[in-house]
Amino acid sequence: MKTACPQCGAEIEFRFDDSFVRVCGSCRSAVTRTDRGVESLGRIADLMPLDSPLALFAEGQYGNQSFLLIGKAQVRHAAGGIWQEWYAKFSSGVWGWLAEAQGRFYMTFEVPGTQVPPHYQLAPGAQVVLPTHGGPRTFTVAEVGVATYTGADGELPYRLTPNAMFRYADLTDGQGAFATIDYGPPAAPGPAARPADAPSVYVGGQIRLADLHLMGGEVVPAAGPRISSQRLACPNCGGSLELHAPDAALRVVCPFCNTMLDVGGGGALSILATLRDKATPGIPLGRKVTFSEGELTIIGYLLRGAKVDDTWYPFEEYLLHSPALGFRWLVCSDGHWSYVQPVSPGACQADAQGAKYKGRTFKRYQDGPLRVEMVLGEFYWKVQVGETTQGEDFTSPPAMLSRETGHGEINWSLSTYLSHAEVRKAVGDVKLPPAEGVAPNQAWPHTGIGKWYWLLLAALVISGIVLAGSTTAHKVASFQLDVPAGKPPPPPDAPAGADPGHVLFTEPFEIKGGENIEITLAAPLNNNWMYVVADLVDEDKGTFLTFDTNLEYYSGYEGGESWSEGSMMKVQTLGPMPAGNYVLRLEAQTGTPAASPYDTVKVPGLEDIRPPTPAIPLSASIRQNVFQGGLWALALLLLLLLGLFLFLSKRRFENRRQENSSVGNTDSGDDHDYDHDHDFGSGGSSGDD
Repeated sequence: MKTACPQCGAEIEFRFDDSFVRVCGSCRSAVTRTDRGVESLGRIADLMPLDSPLALFAEGQYGNQSFLLIGKAQVRHAAGGIWQEWYAKFSSGVWGWLAEAQGRFYMTFEVPGTQVPPHYQLAPGAQVVLPTHGGPRTFTVAEVGVATYTGADGELPYRLTPNAMFRYADLTDGQGAFATIDYGPPAAPGPAARPADAPSVYVGGQIRLADLHLMGGEVVPAAGPRISSQRLACPNCGGSLELHAPDAALRVVCPFCNTMLDVGGGGALSILATLRDKATPGIPLGRKVTFSEGELTIIGYLLRGAKVDDTWYPFEEYLLHSPALGFRWLVCSDGHWSYVQPVSPGACQADAQGAKYKGRTFKRYQDGPLRVEMVLGEFYWKVQVGETTQGEDFTSPPAMLSRETGHGEINWSLSTYLSHAEVRKAVGDVKLPPAEGVAPNQAWPHTGIGKWYWLLLAALVISGIVLAGSTTAHKVASFQLDVPAGKPPPPPDAPAGADPGHVLFTEPFEIKGGENIEITLAAPLNNNWMYVVADLVDEDKGTFLTFDTNLEYYSGYEGGESWSEGSMMKVQTLGPMPAGNYVLRLEAQTGTPAASPYDTVKVPGLEDIRPPTPAIPLSASIRQNVFQGGLWALALLLLLLLGLFLFLSKRRFENRRQENSSVGNTDSGDDHDYDHDHDFGSGGSSGDD
C-alpha cells in the first residue's frame, strides 16, 4: 500500500498488511493507518548513531524459515541505557522481535493469551511459568522497569507513539531462553484512568548472530566505519576525555577536574556535579589487559563499601570493556583479586543456605548493603556517588556467585579468584597491594594434593592387600650355633684396638634370584646382650652383603612388680640377591664373661678341672619371598600422618575464611583477627540491557 505522508506529503509505503506504523523518511513522522486512512502520531526523533551489525531490509534464516528486517526502534532504559529492537517479518507471516543490547541478541515471538501476574506483583528474582515450544518452563524475573521509545525507522508491527513510555519485565530461564512482558504505558492517575491493556508476552531465547545467516540490507552512509573510541572535551575544564565505549557510556568522570558528566545523545556532555573526593586507582584507566576471554580495556574505576556491623569496609572494582565481549569487572578486596563475568539470573537458584549454578553448589557467605564511595572513568549506567544496592555472596572456591539487587533489577555474576602472578601477567607491571587474610573464593593452596593423596592412599591399601594375598614365603634354611662367652683373643693381623668376636659359619644353602631374603636371629638371653655382625656370602662369586644387629633382654622386679625390656629376636630383610649357593658368616660376642682361672677345681691325684666356658645358642633362620607387612604398615602410618596434617591445614584455612563471613558467625569479634575481606563481588551496580 502506497500513500502520502499526512505531515509532509512525501510518498510512503506499507509493504505488509499487518503492519501499523511507517516512519516517513522525509519528515520523520510516525504514520499509522486506520480504517479511515492514515494519520500522524508525531515526529520521531532521529536515531542515535549506534554501531550495529544489523541493517534494515537484511534477509536472514531462523530455523527453517526466512525473514526480512523491515523496522527498528531505539528504547531508552529508565537508568539511561539504550537498546535496539528489530522487527522481522517471517516467511510464515509471523513477526519476530530481534533485540540487540550490549552485544547480545535475543529473538522472541509474541505468545497471545498468556496469563501473567500484574506488573506490581513482579519483583527481581520472582518466578513465572511461561509457555515455550518444549512445554511450560519456569522463568526468573531479571528486571522490572519502565522504558521510553526514543527513535524508530522502517515499518513497525505495533502502534508506536513518539516518546511513549511502557512498563516491562525481562525474564530468563538460565538455559538460553528469554522472555519479555510488555505491560503497556503506566496507568494515568485519577478515577478516569483508562483500564490497562492486557500484557503482551514475548518468548524466545538468546541467539548467535552467525546463526541468522544475514545477507544484504540497507546501506546507511552516516554509519561510516566502526567507532571504537571517541575524544571529547570536558565542558568544565576543557580537558580531553576519551570514551572507550561511546555507544554505551552514560556517565564519565573527568580525570582532571573530577567533574561527573552526563553523556547525552551524540556524545554531548553536560555537567552533573564536581565530586568531593578524587579516586586514585592502582591500575591506570585506558590500560589494555588480557584474561582468559581475551583483551579488554580498563574504562572505569569504583571504590565501593560493604557495610558490616555499622562500618563500611572498602573494596575496588575496575570496569573492563571489549566490543566483542561487552563488560567485565576486575575486583580487589584486601589485596585479593577476582575476574567477574555476568551470568543469567535464570541460571541461578538461591535459598537461605546457598545457591546453585550449572549444577555447582555455592555456600552462602555474606550479605549486606553496598555503597559507591568514589568514581572515575566511564560507565554504562548513571552511576552516582552514594548509591546503594543489596549484595549477597555465595562461595565455592575458587569461584564465587554474587547477587546484587537494586533499581528494579537483579544482577548475578560469577567471580574467579586470581593469584597475584595471574593479575600481573594480565595487567602488566603494576604494584599490587599485599593480600591479607583468606579471600571468600580463595582456594586452599594444597587443593591439588588432596586428589593425589587419596589416590596414593587407595593404591597403598590395594597394593598391601594384593601383596599379602599373592606373596607366599618359603623357608630356605635354619641353623643353631653356639656363641662362647667372653671375647676371643684377637688374631695376629687384627688392627690395634679391634674388638674381636667369635666367628661362626653356617652350612651352605641355596638362594633363589628375584625374591627378597628375610634373616631371623634369636638367642635365649637373660639379663644379657649379644652383638652380631652377619655376612651373607656368595660362595661361587665371593661377593657378600653385611648387616649387624644387637640382641638384648633384661628383666627383674622393682617395687613388687616385674619388668622387662629389649628383645631376644631381630629380623633383617634384604633385597633380592643373585641366585646361587650362600653361607652365613656370623661374628658374635656376648656380655657373659669367660670362665676365670680362679674357678679351677683342684682334685688330688688328678689334673686340675677347669669349668667349661659357657656358651649361648644363636639360631639363624632364612626365608624368601616374605611380605613386608611392617614396612607396609610404616608407609601407611606415614601417609595417614600426612593426611592428618593436610586435614588440619585445610581446617585452619577454612576457619580463617569463615572469620570474614557474616553468615553463621556469632562471635563478637574480640578473639578474631578480622580483615574484612568483603567482596560482594557482583561487579557493578546496574547492568542495564
